[in-house]
Amino acid sequence: MSENTDLRKILKPYSDKWVALSEDSSKVVGAGDTPARALEQASLCSEKNPILTKVPKHYETYIL
Repeated sequence: MSENTDLRKILKPYSDKWVALSEDSSKVVGAGDTPARALEQASLCSEKNPILTKVPKHYETYIL
């Protein structure tokens, strides 16, 4: 992930969800109501090292 990656646009649709990001944090490779579901989807996308995070319910700005 670059030092200045702006995730606002890619995470906004996933309010109150668990999200698995690609290793470089450039895209969502899985999402769901549980961490297991997000990781399962990431695995189906052949993502070996996803970054797992929970998107806040009232999403504004989120810094990783």
